[in-house]
Amino acid sequence: MSATPDPRTVIQQLYREAHGYDNDPTGEARVAATGSSATYGEIMPTATAQLLEHLNLRSDDSFYDLGSGIGKVVLQVAMTVPVARCVGIELMGRRYRIAQRMRDEVAARGLLRARECRFRRSDFMRARMKDATVIYSCSTAFSSEFMERLAARLARLTAGLRWVTTQDVDDNPWFHLEDVLRLDMSWRRRSKVHVYRLKHPRSS
Repeated sequence: MSATPDPRTVIQQLYREAHGYDNDPTGEARVAATGSSATYGEIMPTATAQLLEHLNLRSDDSFYDLGSGIGKVVLQVAMTVPVARCVGIELMGRRYRIAQRMRDEVAARGLLRARECRFRRSDFMRARMKDATVIYSCSTAFSSEFMERLAARLARLTAGLRWVTTQDVDDNPWFHLEDVLRLDMSWRRRSKVHVYRLKHPRSS
């Protein structure tokens, strides 16, 4: 029996000729209309592995990536941990289609450990994610106003939710900072990554 390949190696091989740094005016306009940002950046595969070691995901976790781009984080999670669900939500069509294609390739190789792994083309400020237990957002380019809206949106989810974000969140009555990690990103080494816990869900 051959050894299971390292998910980082699979990601590097799959995406050798695929990237999210695209010129997609229609997609960018759709993203801009939501108040978000189409600026692209990635957490590096080894940093994703370090993040997963820190999070210590369980079989009953549901992992969501908001603005999942071309799908690298979702697929690495789905290949690494037998979680209940991995979901990527991406509004830009070209990025979404690349993620779908790569997901099909990983599934065809029999490398998915997550019980469910899928991508949705949607605005994550409106998408269903009530089962989420861990949410990741590469949010560095989001405006402060948008981050406030996103925090209020995620605060409607279940207590205990962990929100991993590359941008810190202003003080609010819902989320409490648990950890600050230093992880390599495509734009900077040892960039701050914040891990928040939803302690007091928003009731209205």
